[in-house]
Amino acid sequence: MKKQVIFIHGGITFLKMEDFYKYLRITEITDPFKSKKTWTDSLSVDLGENYEVMKPNMPFKYGADYEGWKIWFERHFDFIRDDGPILIGHSLGGTFLLKYLSENNFPKKIYQLHLVAPAVFDEDDSIEKLSTFKFDVKKITKIQDICEEIHLWHSEDDNMVPFKNSEIVNENLSKANFHILKDRGHFNQPSFPEILEVIKKAK
Repeated sequence: MKKQVIFIHGGITFLKMEDFYKYLRITEITDPFKSKKTWTDSLSVDLGENYEVMKPNMPFKYGADYEGWKIWFERHFDFIRDDGPILIGHSLGGTFLLKYLSENNFPKKIYQLHLVAPAVFDEDDSIEKLSTFKFDVKKITKIQDICEEIHLWHSEDDNMVPFKNSEIVNENLSKANFHILKDRGHFNQPSFPEILEVIKKAK
């Protein structure tokens, strides 16, 4: 059987709709004709034929709501056939996995959990807030009981989720392997060879 990888993408969440509208008005957008592919787009190809990648399209990526993500995530459980799947959460996707796994029972033992630049606290001057994704970070210690390996990834120059977020996660997950990088920003990069190397060691 192929090793199954479940990838949860990031998103943006707000306390009020007014903040969401403000974000839409002031945020710089990239040229849609020059959009760049990232490592998440080629994950299936890069991992190869021994892996099967599931990437649920989580609802409302902009203006995300935790309860909606929880419902949609759980509806995909029937497709998880691997007794030790690999879970990856990037940005708000990592936040979602931390909250979900610390508050709910996942139906399988997790072989590897990868948290890539997860957010766990709100910045005072940012209109983006964790909102419904907020959780008690001290409760994430229980996640260690259901994961064979935990890998935490963050770059010191991340301009979207401050590095301090992963330092807090690391303080509460003594089992985590903390991979600190210096020049990857928010990991919106075309390739991510380091995470591929760790995943391919999964048995």
